[in-house]
Amino acid sequence: MNNPTEACGTLGRADGLLTADVDGELLMMSVEQGRYFNLNSVGSRIWELLAAPVAVDGLVDALTAEYDVAPDEARREVERFLGALRKRGLLVTDNASAA
Repeated sequence: MNNPTEACGTLGRADGLLTADVDGELLMMSVEQGRYFNLNSVGSRIWELLAAPVAVDGLVDALTAEYDVAPDEARREVERFLGALRKRGLLVTDNASAA
């Protein structure tokens, strides 16, 4: 499998992050890691959608409905973004939900 989000079931936010909205961008701090992260408006929207368990398809559907982006481009960008979140320990998955 080339993509780590392909068969991961539902996705959600990792616990333990402090967040603040600053001028349409989201600042997040991981106390555990001692690091902070900054998300632009689209990244902030994806983070908002991750508040409830959601599959990659659900994220792509929501973003293509809200933004002027083709589904295949949205999927590539969402998967890239989710990979970055996972690498930084900010994303949790529930593989039991995978089909």
